[in-house]
Amino acid sequence: MFVGGYTGPPCPPNADCVIPKHTTASDGAAYNIDSGTWQPIADAPRPVAAYSSTAVIDDTLYVLTNDHVLAWDAEQDTWTELDPPTKPQGVNLVADTHAGRSRLVLAAGSDENGIRADQVYDPVDDTWSQLPANPLRPSFDRALISTSSGLVLTAKPIGPDGGPEDPALVHAAVLPAGASTWRPVPSSGDQLGGWTWTWTGRRLIDPTPGGADGGQVNNFGRTIPYGGALDPATGEWQSLKDAPREFTGGWAVEALGGRHNAVQGWIYDDGDGGQGSSWTRLAQPDGAPAEPGRAVWVGDVVIVSGGADWGGPDKPAERTPENVWSTGTWAYRAE
Repeated sequence: MFVGGYTGPPCPPNADCVIPKHTTASDGAAYNIDSGTWQPIADAPRPVAAYSSTAVIDDTLYVLTNDHVLAWDAEQDTWTELDPPTKPQGVNLVADTHAGRSRLVLAAGSDENGIRADQVYDPVDDTWSQLPANPLRPSFDRALISTSSGLVLTAKPIGPDGGPEDPALVHAAVLPAGASTWRPVPSSGDQLGGWTWTWTGRRLIDPTPGGADGGQVNNFGRTIPYGGALDPATGEWQSLKDAPREFTGGWAVEALGGRHNAVQGWIYDDGDGGQGSSWTRLAQPDGAPAEPGRAVWVGDVVIVSGGADWGGPDKPAERTPENVWSTGTWAYRAE
């Protein structure tokens, strides 16, 4: 299901554009991959900004847009709006589906502007609570991921001076289902990323290609990868086999899907917990725009909706939705 998005004049990448008012959509449509057909859905009660955080629990899609949490019931095709106890600023939506009873977590992305409790919503009881205080605070680049070992927090610590560790490696802690205290993972991973975690059913992976060595001024003495893996049951950090250099892939689709993931123009298959893993360069389909639109995995199929092509008119005033944006849809099945 795709909903909302920007409908105003095209603004090229890296450009500084004035965004007109009333250019965010609230309509949406569901795509059936078996029949290849679209079906419109009810309009959202508020405009849904492009690249809003989302989470799915059972038949309900949750969307965070402009500090408002919306819920779409797929069976009834109806929208409601949640009322969190605190304004959901700077948070991401996380579906915690391994806690015995599914719940929605509003997870703060950073403690840099003060420590805030992560809010938890129980859809069955329609009640709010808070996650227990975690041992990694204060931290930044925070991510919460639901796994069979419990809720996993990954983050990079903020030191007493207010600055990050150097290098800022990823640390982790686990909150088992039903527990009231976090279990720290004893060591950090040799990993600089931790931005795009996904649970494969066997381990956590961040499939971000590339790495950094700190440059000439603050060289680390080695290139530390952005991506990596973590087994939350054992606390073992692992590297990703044969990870490519960053930005060397093909059609730059971005979508996390568990075992299969699209990142920087690559399809990463984690195989059997890392055994038999592979990277496949994703080719741009005929007729598809150079810049792919939003994408989502449905099983082993990734669906890409729309996109942009900036190879047309040179003058910004001549760029229109008709000659920049695509309304096509493409599907790729991982082998």
